[in-house]
Amino acid sequence: EKELIRVLYVDDDPNFLKVAKQCLQLFGSFQVDAILSVEEALEKMNKKKFDIIVSDYVMPGKNGLEFLKELRDKGNDIPFIMFTGRGREEVAIKALNLGASHYFDKNGDPETVYIELSNGIRQAVERKRTEETHKESKNYLETILNSIFSGVVVIDEKTHKIIDANPKALETIGASRKQVVGKICHRFICPAEKGKCPISNLGQTVDKSERVLLRADGNKIPIFKTVTGVMWKGRKYLI
Repeated sequence: EKELIRVLYVDDDPNFLKVAKQCLQLFGSFQVDAILSVEEALEKMNKKKFDIIVSDYVMPGKNGLEFLKELRDKGNDIPFIMFTGRGREEVAIKALNLGASHYFDKNGDPETVYIELSNGIRQAVERKRTEETHKESKNYLETILNSIFSGVVVIDEKTHKIIDANPKALETIGASRKQVVGKICHRFICPAEKGKCPISNLGQTVDKSERVLLRADGNKIPIFKTVTGVMWKGRKYLI
């Protein structure tokens, strides 16, 4: 079963709100909390977690754009869909510029309107969940990389640019991450000349080999070095 999507739906028309809730729950795996005002919605968000917000534009008190702006000003990046029948193109543009995921018009064939809305909700939530999964994976890998006692440097095999380096590597090199990342490895940490990379150009295998590390201050120190090639997102890197 698909994971249930928790929707906070805000609209000042109680009759429309009721119908919209029924339609959404008919067209998707949604749990919909129907709210009549922005103020009430903000209170609800303090008590319950939602995956996405669907909001009307024209409402008494704060309107949909003001609601979205307030959330983004607070650093809340929850997916937000503007769903209204009284807005204009400029409202859609403002909503998207403020960080709305989609803008949908209420007018039209109800079945078509709510199928489009339900699809838009799924897409926005899935995109957000994917981003969070990637962020968690990145944080997990960074934690592991930073905990390794040996120096580890990640290099783009094609450009030879340094992509990342853990704290132990930076300490050994004698430079900050900002000074190291983005630099060409043979000009910074490896004394090999351009076009004579032992791995990429000369086809050598480096496994616990005695080599020389070029420090930031120009000094050379002996090290044991191992190089492993990996593929990630269709690109080859040297670790």
